[in-house]
Amino acid sequence: MQVEYPFRNYNLFVYVYVLSFYKQAKKDKRFLEALEILKSKMADGQIVVERVVPKLAGLSFCKKGQTSELTTKRYHEILKNLQ
Repeated sequence: MQVEYPFRNYNLFVYVYVLSFYKQAKKDKRFLEALEILKSKMADGQIVVERVVPKLAGLSFCKKGQTSELTTKRYHEILKNLQ
């Protein structure tokens, strides 16, 4: 149930992102609950990275415990897919 970025393992963020492309999933209660959990992990309107790919930990866009502009951009793709 952690937000990992960039996408590598199956986690909450990947789950919501992938399912946001499927019309049937958008109506599913489990998807909507997962979306709310993802939304609750935001700070100041941006997604906070909770888990990092170890080899990429030094890069500024995926620092553990910090907000990420690129991650938030992916989140906005999810919202766009829901429209």
